[in-house]
Amino acid sequence: MANIKKCTQGCEEDRRDFLKNVGKAGLALGVMGMSLGRQNFLQEAYGVPQVNPFFDCALQIFFSGGPSQTDTWDPKPGSNNNVFNTINLGIKDEYNEDIHISEVFPNLAGLVMNDPNVGLGLFRSMSHQNNSHGNGQRFMNCFWEGAPSTMYPSTSAVMSHYFAGYGVGIPSVVINGGNGQMVNDAKQSRVPTALQVNAGNGQGNNPVVQALQLPNGVDNARYMRRKGLLDKLNARYLAQRPDAVNKAYEKALNDAADVTMKGDAARAFDLTGVPLVSARDNNTAMRLTQAVRLLEAGVPYVSCGIGGNDSHGNNRQTIQGNWGQSVDGGVVDIVNRMKASGKRCLIIMGGEFGRTPQTVANGRNGRDHWGDGFSWATIAVNQPKWKTNAIGQTGPDGMFRVRDNNLVDQVRPKDLGGLVYRSLGFQVGTDVAYDIPLNDREAPPVDRVNDGKKLMEDVFGLK
Repeated sequence: MANIKKCTQGCEEDRRDFLKNVGKAGLALGVMGMSLGRQNFLQEAYGVPQVNPFFDCALQIFFSGGPSQTDTWDPKPGSNNNVFNTINLGIKDEYNEDIHISEVFPNLAGLVMNDPNVGLGLFRSMSHQNNSHGNGQRFMNCFWEGAPSTMYPSTSAVMSHYFAGYGVGIPSVVINGGNGQMVNDAKQSRVPTALQVNAGNGQGNNPVVQALQLPNGVDNARYMRRKGLLDKLNARYLAQRPDAVNKAYEKALNDAADVTMKGDAARAFDLTGVPLVSARDNNTAMRLTQAVRLLEAGVPYVSCGIGGNDSHGNNRQTIQGNWGQSVDGGVVDIVNRMKASGKRCLIIMGGEFGRTPQTVANGRNGRDHWGDGFSWATIAVNQPKWKTNAIGQTGPDGMFRVRDNNLVDQVRPKDLGGLVYRSLGFQVGTDVAYDIPLNDREAPPVDRVNDGKKLMEDVFGLK
């Protein structure tokens, strides 16, 4: 232990060096089956502090294929291109006009209109002007456009870096299915990737999952005897450490013991006999159920997907299934469960682009690719500061475009990304403390020049 620097009060670099060296030295952590405690403590050396977080956790649901904005969050009442009737929320948007959403969302609309614990945020003028599935998915899974999207890590990977040491030792999880390209890719960076799993399938041998449960043949009483012995082994050494490090160590160990004995986190990966949330099909229901169980267990960031949104044909059925059943059913179930949990949760939903507004005219049941003005939506749970609002105008028929200089208040991927990171307490932008380690330099996870802070504070009231 002689090679460990003594950390003075307020010396963050010494503190981090100390924690890293503790990991190398061992410090009796991880012995006797307490691997989660060791993992949490080591991650403390790399974790990024949250500043004024408005949410405790986030769920991204990616709708691969490109969902129709005019049939969901940006309907056009009175237009020949409108497919569904609309619900007037009776809430004004950024332009003092009533917010309308598709009639496929009656349950969500009821929550937004009547429950102060649920807020809706609509970004109706998302635009990156690219109609390629691969490019759009890459853009929206890392909030970078163009060539930088091949270099900067995905959002789920960045969250794995930012949330290291938080929750139950699993900072970020990607659930396979409908996620779009590069949903969990470090690309040209040194950030870790998220734990990637199949919903409720074959997780018993995953070493991270094993770290969340009691070792084989060890019951709670025996486990607590081990913890007591471990406390004694470390007491003398810890007494010589600065208070901040001491508290970090003890908290990690005690949290790990609590999580392990309760078994909630490990059980969150096992859907055997678990009632599923409502959705159009069993696979989607399993993914959404897996997602909410992980959030309830303490995982701070989860990403899953709903595929089949490339609706050149069968557009009405696609919307009714993926949005009417899986969102107004399954996601509303998630909202209600997160409400009951007391956790402040941000749910983010959207795809790589939208669908052409005009192609349902003359009876066609299909829409084509449209990267010029599409929609993403957010649902804020247990955050009373969130103001239900909508930004962006795409015209009475949804045809406004950046190239025509008539799209109102364009929201680019970097703007939405800036809002997501900042609302979780990661002050990306000018604060270099939140830069991520690229292979050749430090850089923010989204372009430093973005409107995320303005959107968060001025449009949705998080300040």
